[in-house]
Amino acid sequence: MKDRVSTREAFEKDYVTVAGWVQNFRNLNKIKFIILRDREGTLQVTLPKGKVPDEIFNIDLPEESVIKVKGKMVPSKVARGGKELIPDEIEVISIAQQPLPIDISGKIQTDLSKRLDWRSLDLRTKKEEAIFRIQSNICKSFRDFFRSKGFVEIWTPEIIAAAAEGGTELFPVQYFEKKAYLAQSPQLYKQLLTLTNLERVFSITPIFRAEKHNTTKHLNESRQMDMEAAFMDDQEVIDLLTDAVKYIVKRIKEENKEELEVLNRDLKVPEVIKITYSEAVSTLKEKGVNIKDGEDLSSECEKKLAEIYGKDNLIVIHSWPTKLKPFYIMPREDNPSISRGFDVDYGGIELASGGQRIHIPELLTKRIKEQGLNPENFKFYIDAFKYGAPYHSGWSIGLERLTMIICGLDNIREACLFPRDRERLTP
Repeated sequence: MKDRVSTREAFEKDYVTVAGWVQNFRNLNKIKFIILRDREGTLQVTLPKGKVPDEIFNIDLPEESVIKVKGKMVPSKVARGGKELIPDEIEVISIAQQPLPIDISGKIQTDLSKRLDWRSLDLRTKKEEAIFRIQSNICKSFRDFFRSKGFVEIWTPEIIAAAAEGGTELFPVQYFEKKAYLAQSPQLYKQLLTLTNLERVFSITPIFRAEKHNTTKHLNESRQMDMEAAFMDDQEVIDLLTDAVKYIVKRIKEENKEELEVLNRDLKVPEVIKITYSEAVSTLKEKGVNIKDGEDLSSECEKKLAEIYGKDNLIVIHSWPTKLKPFYIMPREDNPSISRGFDVDYGGIELASGGQRIHIPELLTKRIKEQGLNPENFKFYIDAFKYGAPYHSGWSIGLERLTMIICGLDNIREACLFPRDRERLTP
């Protein structure tokens, strides 16, 4: 539609062609009003009896029908923006059946599950639009941050031969005559790229985890924002992570003001709190949380740490027990029972995890065996470290989780366009 302008652009012109959805249609006998909506906003189309052709005045349009309108923009004392469109021509592109399967006006509260069943309608609301405009800018800001640091964007395989992490279940797939899996992480491949002249890499990639969760913070298909860098230790990449998140939040505050207003979100740039795993456990015990040394931090622990250190802050928990971290996380030289792994909590949930990786083949083989895995399944990975491997570190951030936190959402499914969980495989 070459001659089409957006509803926002229409206010700057005299004669326009616009197209979009009928958000509202009012018939007041001698005058009719159409509120037309597109990606930029809304525009009032006014049909005064006797001032437009009869075939236009006699039109009747169900809400959410799609139309194209040509006409003149004229001053108005009552229309939003001080102008309205008087049509010379209205082309009906599609009539929306009535009633709509879900209410998108905001007048009736619709269950999230039903909204997801009708996602193409749900995404026509200002709230849902705001979420995914913000998510798009999160990705852009992430890319801008790492490109400015000299990192190279990469794409790793989504079909793999073996697990990247021992404890996570995999989705099996038949790969011709072989058994393969959907990737649960780009971990092994991004590490291999630090052994090359690329050295510093980042990616935004889908991951698949066959965990039987049914919570408000888990998906079985999600997206990760990853980085990996040669010649950096765990503390250096922690600083990169916190700087990246602060950079993203600042960009969202500056560039998505309208969307944040729609979401009624007073977004704050986080401060950084760094504590050891032992300090976290001791603090939780003091606050009456039932946790033992050597246990993973539960959702209850994450929420309690947010209460203690501030929900708007980035809480970096480092120096975890080696046994709680994946096989590729480097143990400390002075105390092998403590790792160079870390987690970062934000908004009361775990946002990211990472650490310094093992680059010594013998130690890597030992750790794989300790986790009950077969080193033969990782032969390509282990062998790569035999021919000159720098120490290296990295991490991953859950895109949907970061979107959820920034937008102030209660359920991660709202931060995914078409979520996949244990129950949902469509749309």
